[in-house]
Amino acid sequence: KLASLPEVHSLPLDHPRPAQQSFEGALLHSRLDAQVSSRLRAVCREHGATLFMGLHAALSALLSRYSGASDIVLGTPVANREQPEIAGLIGFFVNTLVLRAELTEDMSFGALLQQCRQTNLEAYANQQLPFDRLVEALQPQRSLSYSPLFQVMLSLQNNEEESGSLPGLTVSSLA
Repeated sequence: KLASLPEVHSLPLDHPRPAQQSFEGALLHSRLDAQVSSRLRAVCREHGATLFMGLHAALSALLSRYSGASDIVLGTPVANREQPEIAGLIGFFVNTLVLRAELTEDMSFGALLQQCRQTNLEAYANQQLPFDRLVEALQPQRSLSYSPLFQVMLSLQNNEEESGSLPGLTVSSLA
């Protein structure tokens, strides 16, 4: 599924790509309004997909539209705590998954969502493969000016609680 990935995304850039990455960039935090979020969740439920799978499909469609490319590759972090030996440990065990969406001009959002659902399930099933080993196995063209395999990452934080309590202590969100 990951053979012959595009070397680099085709998104239009506002300035030439530097010869070497500076790792200076931007982070876009965004919240969907309640109505859009509710509708997306309903579409996801209709297709047996999670909210993340729906966002993967939506972002892939958006990137395809802006870039003119039909082969969209994203990365996403996973907690990587599937092994019982590390489940109780404190530490950073995050791995990165590579998610590919191949769009066609006449593809419906439902069809794209189903494709992204399947891609995500397959990626989760193989999440124990370290990203660096995947890069070694695929042997992509390497350059200091961009990351291998993907240059756009999607992460969803949907486990935030507004408040909580502990014995003798009340915790609430400041934002």
